[in-house]
Amino acid sequence: GDASAKDEKAAAAKAKDEAAKAAAEDASWQDTDKGVQKKAQRAADAAAKADAKLAAKAELKELEKQEEEEISQMKGANKKASGYPKVTQAEIARRQALMGAMAKANPKKQTKKTEVVSQPKLEANTNRQEDVVDASGIDAALNALDVGEKKQVKMTYAEFEARELDGIRQENPGLKMSQAKERCFKMWERSPENPKNQDK
Repeated sequence: GDASAKDEKAAAAKAKDEAAKAAAEDASWQDTDKGVQKKAQRAADAAAKADAKLAAKAELKELEKQEEEEISQMKGANKKASGYPKVTQAEIARRQALMGAMAKANPKKQTKKTEVVSQPKLEANTNRQEDVVDASGIDAALNALDVGEKKQVKMTYAEFEARELDGIRQENPGLKMSQAKERCFKMWERSPENPKNQDK
């Protein structure tokens, strides 16, 4: 019996030693860099968070589906979820005329629901009217009304050049076209019709 006990002890010691060697081998293959370990941990956390988000979304969709089923089974529930179609002024007038005719035909049956209510007065949209002055402050109101001075018309350089170039060419027939245009531009810079000079 002593030999078998010794064999068992030796086998147990050998198995323990092999297990320790295997654990040491596994540990040697593990990456011990803290940065890599943190990166792996962050990736695992992100994956867990994404899984939790997907599960929450699926649960929310399931709850919405159950709620819609419950609502559709209720008495008097609106089967069509879309809103009402756009009603024109002509359609409103037609409905009011029908309601009025029905009210005259059956005066006893007049209820709150069938009572004809007159349409409120519609006001015209004045946003695009140019003769309406809408200015806040004295300066803005005076500028809008053109009080005190005549507002000068803004002119482009092309219009000015077209108007003045012929006169310059007639006064100075020996000038080249580029020289005449140069003089015209200098006149434009000093002209009160130039928008830059009108602001001063």
